[in-house]
Amino acid sequence: MKLSQLLSAIGARCPQDPDITALVCDSREAVPGALFVAMEGVNTDGRAHISDALARGASAVVCRPPLPRDVPGAAADDPRSALALLAAEFYGHPADRLTLIAVTGTKGKTTTVHMLRDILSDAGYKTGMLGTLGAYIGREKLSETINTTPEPITLHRALRQMADAGCTHAVMEISSQAMKLRRVHGLTFAAGLFLNLSPDHIGGAEHADFSEYRACKAALFRQCRLAVGNGDDPAWPVMAAQLPKNAPAAAFGFGPAADIRALTAEPDPDRPFSTRLTVEGAPAYHIPLPGAFNAADALAAVALSRALSLNDGAVRAGLAHVRVPGRTQRLTVPAPFTVLIDYAHNGGSFRALLSALREHNPRRIILVFGAGGDRPKMRRADMAQAAAQGADYAVLTADNPRSERAEDICADISAALGDFPHEIVPDRREAIFRALELARPGDVVALLGKGHEEYIEENGVRRPFSERAAVEEYFAAQC
Repeated sequence: MKLSQLLSAIGARCPQDPDITALVCDSREAVPGALFVAMEGVNTDGRAHISDALARGASAVVCRPPLPRDVPGAAADDPRSALALLAAEFYGHPADRLTLIAVTGTKGKTTTVHMLRDILSDAGYKTGMLGTLGAYIGREKLSETINTTPEPITLHRALRQMADAGCTHAVMEISSQAMKLRRVHGLTFAAGLFLNLSPDHIGGAEHADFSEYRACKAALFRQCRLAVGNGDDPAWPVMAAQLPKNAPAAAFGFGPAADIRALTAEPDPDRPFSTRLTVEGAPAYHIPLPGAFNAADALAAVALSRALSLNDGAVRAGLAHVRVPGRTQRLTVPAPFTVLIDYAHNGGSFRALLSALREHNPRRIILVFGAGGDRPKMRRADMAQAAAQGADYAVLTADNPRSERAEDICADISAALGDFPHEIVPDRREAIFRALELARPGDVVALLGKGHEEYIEENGVRRPFSERAAVEEYFAAQC
């Protein structure tokens, strides 16, 4: 692709017109013929890496003014927005060939996009999915994703793969950081879905305060042709107010003012650790996941499906077989007790999960959990309090200690647990083994914090670790 064609996407021109073979925003990835977009990062300015990109063979540069002398390219006041437009051009505007659906909220994005992917697939649409767990075409994984919403180059590359594979729809998790950093700049979403909003991702390099966090979430809806949102959440009017003029909006919820109203969400008497959701005007939906939080995500999926005029039979089928790796994921084990994996890693998610498990009357709930290092220590006390309120026993262990010692993190949690029955086993594999040894018929062993992650991060290194494999190893040794 000629540089002139690429730069036309940002309304820029350049006297030189080399062939561009790659688009990069990391100078270490520059190759001969690349266009390097120099962006401001958290700790560095991409302009400082222009010379490195050129030394590696980059043919052109886009950066904040001024453009270095005698370097082909263009200056852009907002390189992040420019990168999004350049990526769309470089990959042939694949989004134009897809019906894009955006899902945002503090909690539940990953589960909800899985529900929508399965519903659309059952409705006969070949569907792509992008989010925390990676990029997918149907259930086939294309690639991992570093961010919940990938940077523009990765994003448009994945959308191109989906479009080329014949996908008609793509369901995407959209994070507040993605909006702040303009990762989806230039995209138009056929529909946007708002789940909920609570204080999170505040401080450090994320958001200055809750007001900024909310504003970034709301900005998504300026790019949506229609929206469906949680009418029980006080932030929904803020989101809906950002929609383009005359764009339709509908609210779901349990309250009487909801356009799509849930009547009941309760444990399914015929299916263990499942939920039966009743929505006004329709027979009950069955979801193979426990808890009010999963029911709320299913209600959101139902509401958006109705807004898109999808067949209710496809909605039922999609919800009935949904599975989300690392989200209340039950493992098949040769034992008279239940083992599940969940990503819960703060007090609020602990409380929601433990409340859901209690509804199914387990004999005991045994937890295996730790806390991430280099994160607010208050989170450790909050998780400990939730565990003491909702569980019966805990085995404390490592969970991405990063630059801290797992033993020190566990000691903080232990102090907050006080007299609640627990023990410390810093090695996570051994902690899982210990919890399984303690389990008796009717118990639930819940492995919390890692979810879909298959590594433990220590001192900048991600060491491979699979909780599923550890459980399988334990039971194989019992045979």
